[in-house]
Amino acid sequence: MKTGIFSAVRKSLLVVAIAAVTIPATAGIKSVDPADEAASVKYIGSQNQTLFFNVKYNNVNASKFFVTIKDADGVTLFQSAYTDNTFDKKFSLPKTDSGKVIFTISDKKNNYTESFEITTETRVVEDVVIKKV
Repeated sequence: MKTGIFSAVRKSLLVVAIAAVTIPATAGIKSVDPADEAASVKYIGSQNQTLFFNVKYNNVNASKFFVTIKDADGVTLFQSAYTDNTFDKKFSLPKTDSGKVIFTISDKKNNYTESFEITTETRVVEDVVIKKV
């Protein structure tokens, strides 16, 4: 009987551990279909306190554009210029205390600017089972 209780507790702890690692809630993540817009940002996943995103931009004219990533306070975490026709790049960012980052893609020549606000929330699920024996 005690083995069954310990097994249930171990399973519950495993569920909690998996949930804590894999549930950086995707609430607030704006994902745009590339067919509808020139740019898109998609959440790929997380591992070891790092978030992974895929950024795409259809740059038909091959003009110079910028990808900028800022935190909740407006501090620039990353900025770079590109001229790719079809931009498709993966970014890895450490989880922030504020849980918010902003991706901006701007093309001055084509008068195009698109911003994507990413908000993460980590939840821990604790499942406790009490069984009378």
